[in-house]
Amino acid sequence: MIRKMALTCFIMQVNFILYAQKSNWQHMDLKTDSVFGISTNKAYAELLKDKRKTAVVVAVIDSGIDTTHEDLKKMLWINKNEIPSNGKDDDHNGYVDDIYGWNFVGSENGKEDVTNIAGIKKQFFDSLSYTAVNELYRTEYQCNRKSVKEFKSHLNNAQNLLFDLEERNKIVEQIIKQIGKTNPLSSDFKKYRPANDIEKQICEIIIRYLPYYVDFIQYRQNEINNQITLIKEHIEHGLNIADTTLSIINNDDSDVMGPFTLFPFPGPYHGSHIAGIIGAVRNNGVGMDGIADSVSIMSLRVISSFRELRDKNLADAIRYAVDNGAKIINLSFGKLYTWNKLAVDSAVKYAMKKDVLIVHAAGNDALNLDVNNIYPNPRYEDEGVAQAWIEVGATGPINDSSLIALFSNYGKKNVDVFAPGVQIYSTAPGSTYVSLNGTSMAAPMVAGLATILREYYPTLTALQIKEIIMKSVMKVNHNVNIKELNGHLQSLPFSDLCVSGGIINMYNAIQLANSYK
Repeated sequence: MIRKMALTCFIMQVNFILYAQKSNWQHMDLKTDSVFGISTNKAYAELLKDKRKTAVVVAVIDSGIDTTHEDLKKMLWINKNEIPSNGKDDDHNGYVDDIYGWNFVGSENGKEDVTNIAGIKKQFFDSLSYTAVNELYRTEYQCNRKSVKEFKSHLNNAQNLLFDLEERNKIVEQIIKQIGKTNPLSSDFKKYRPANDIEKQICEIIIRYLPYYVDFIQYRQNEINNQITLIKEHIEHGLNIADTTLSIINNDDSDVMGPFTLFPFPGPYHGSHIAGIIGAVRNNGVGMDGIADSVSIMSLRVISSFRELRDKNLADAIRYAVDNGAKIINLSFGKLYTWNKLAVDSAVKYAMKKDVLIVHAAGNDALNLDVNNIYPNPRYEDEGVAQAWIEVGATGPINDSSLIALFSNYGKKNVDVFAPGVQIYSTAPGSTYVSLNGTSMAAPMVAGLATILREYYPTLTALQIKEIIMKSVMKVNHNVNIKELNGHLQSLPFSDLCVSGGIINMYNAIQLANSYK
C-alpha cells in the first residue's frame, strides 16, 4: 500500500516469520546454505583472511544514528579536528562541534529549529498562476508547471488512496463478522462466500498474503491500519500547505516550498538500522554482524522529526560527506517528485568529480523505474548521468519465484542490481535490534560490499567498484513474480528487472577485484 505514496524512507515493516530463524541470512551462501545471501562469511573465511586493509569512511545520509549503540559506537566516524562541545568550529569547515557528522535539519548549532513558515508556503502556493509558474521555471529552484501538477496530482492520489483503504477496512470488518471470528485463518477466508466482486477481491488478497504474517490481526494492522495512519499523517503534514510544524535550517526560506514527504520513523531508528547493515562490529558475539570490518560511518541527518526531506538539505549533506572524506554515500530514501533537483544534481556532480560512489535504494513502490521517476536519481536535469551511482532493488532469501520482494521497484535500464532486503536484522536505537524489510535495507548491502572493496583494494576507483559489483552478481536465470498495481502477480524473467540480471555477491566481487591492477 505504501507504494502509492511519496516516500522518504524506503522501508516496509512486515514480519516474515518464514525467515525469522535466520537473523543473518544476508551473509549466507546460496550453494552452501541454500539461502540467497551475498556470501559474506564465505568471502571472509576463504579470501580475506590475513589480507591487509585500510579504513574507509561511509556517509549514511538519513535520519541520524544512535551514536551510543553497543554494536555501532566503535565503528563511527569521528572528526578528529574538532574539539567536542566547545561551541567552536575548530577545523573551520563551517560546522560547530560536528563530531560524528551533522544534523542538516536544524539551526547553526545542529539542534532542530522548528519555525512557523505557513505564511510563506501558503503565499507561494496561492500565487501559482500560469505566469507565476513560468517565472519560477526560470529560477534555480525549477518550480515549473510539471512540479506543481505533480504535487496536486499526488495530493489527490493520496486522498483517494486514504478513502479507498478506509472503505476496504469497513468491508474487511463486515467479512470477519460474517465469519464469526476476530482472528480468522486463511482457511476461513477460503470457505467464506463473498457477497460481491469487491469482497471476492479482498478475500483473494488476504488469502495470498496472510501466510507471511503471524496471524490475521498482525496482517490487518500492517496492511491496513498502519497504512491508514501513515497516509493521514502524510496528508496532514507532508502535503498540507498550512502546516505550521515544519523545520528549517539556518532560517533559510529559499527551500521551504517543499516537497514535504512521509518518513515512517522519526529519530535515528532508520539510520541506525542502515548503519548496522554496513558496519556493525563483526564477531563480537553481540547482536548481529555488519558487512564491512574496517569502516568509519559518518552520520548525516536530513530527515526531520516532522518527517520531511528537503532537496537543499540533501545537497548540503552530500557536499559535507565529500569534503570530509567519505568515499561511499548511502541514500536509503526518495520521493516521487522533486522541487530543487538542480541543487541535488550539482552536489552529485561534485561527488562524482571526487571519486565518490553513491548507492541509492530503488524504492518500495512496486514500480517499473524505466517508466516512472523517483528522486533523487542519477539522471541530471540538464542531461547526462552520474556514472558512479548504483540503484538497488530488494530480494528475499529463497531462490524461487518469490525471490524479488513484492514491494521492490525494478527496471531493466534504471535498477542496477538487487540485494537482500527482506527480514534484515540490524541495529536500532537503545542498543536494541529489529528485523525490517525494504530497499532501504538492500542499499546498505551494496554500500557494505563497496566498502569492503575500497578497504582491501584502495587503488580502485568508484567506477571500477561499480563495474566489479555489477559484473560479479549471481545471475538469476528463472522467472520471478512482481506485483502489479492491481495487486495481481506477473511472472517475468529476472534478467528483465535490472541491468546486471543478478544479486550482489561478495565472494565473486573479491575474486574479480583480484584481477584489477
